[in-house]
Amino acid sequence: MPALQRVELKSKKGKLTYGLIWAILGIGIPVQIFPYVWILLSMFKANKEVRAIPPTFFPSEWHWENIPETFSKYHLEQNLLNSFLLCAGVILLQVTISTLAAFALSKLRPKGSKWVMTFFLGTMMINSQALAWPTYIMFTNFFGIRLIDNLWSLILSFSAWAWAIFILKSFFDGLPQDLLESARIDGASNSRILLSIILPLSKPVYAVVILNTFMACYNQFIYPLILLPDSKNWTIMVRIFAIQGSSSATWNQIMVLLGCATLPVLLCYVLAQKYIVQGISMSGLKG
Repeated sequence: MPALQRVELKSKKGKLTYGLIWAILGIGIPVQIFPYVWILLSMFKANKEVRAIPPTFFPSEWHWENIPETFSKYHLEQNLLNSFLLCAGVILLQVTISTLAAFALSKLRPKGSKWVMTFFLGTMMINSQALAWPTYIMFTNFFGIRLIDNLWSLILSFSAWAWAIFILKSFFDGLPQDLLESARIDGASNSRILLSIILPLSKPVYAVVILNTFMACYNQFIYPLILLPDSKNWTIMVRIFAIQGSSSATWNQIMVLLGCATLPVLLCYVLAQKYIVQGISMSGLKG
């Protein structure tokens, strides 16, 4: 850890700093992990035990049948498919647009690029929830096409996020300009430089962008609820909210739904952990 390497651990100050870091991690990590462990264990409890006061941590009896019973009762396959299609569409469109914009603003620097970047940063300061109703009005007649109850309304809405441009541009700014100039001398075009030099060097930061985009889309609730009023088009989060509000749902079944909905995000973190750590350190993204 570079931060720790700069601290002389043998000194009193170094030992205090090292101990403070471990104390923060010792408190913070269990606090972060506890909700996931609670959901996991509650998936296999009886309904009465989930609601018991005082609560029990481990199930007194493991009910493995809760998972198949929940899925056979609610049939979430279409909702999960809607969520994955939404995430895939947004990732593909946003990464493409953000890459081209970041490359132009960082390496080509056309006239007025600073003002364009300032505009993008300004859009990040607007609360996205405040734009939900104007977005609904816009997609009721989007160039003569009604996109309400269509996944494209969400894909187009979420692909307009400017934070990916900011992160990619910050990373592209750190790439050596001499490397790109050498490629230009050898006759490489801008598109060739982008595809053959910049993109291969940017895998870690793209892991961060893709994962954060996936999480932001997958966990969205307000926009899918407003733009997809038909239940057959609901994403998994909207469907779980609707099930939770119904009188037929039991708490152990809700825990099964929450656990299964959380699993894709955890799998993405595990599979992309190496690139995520590299991307955070290289892009300067802290959270």
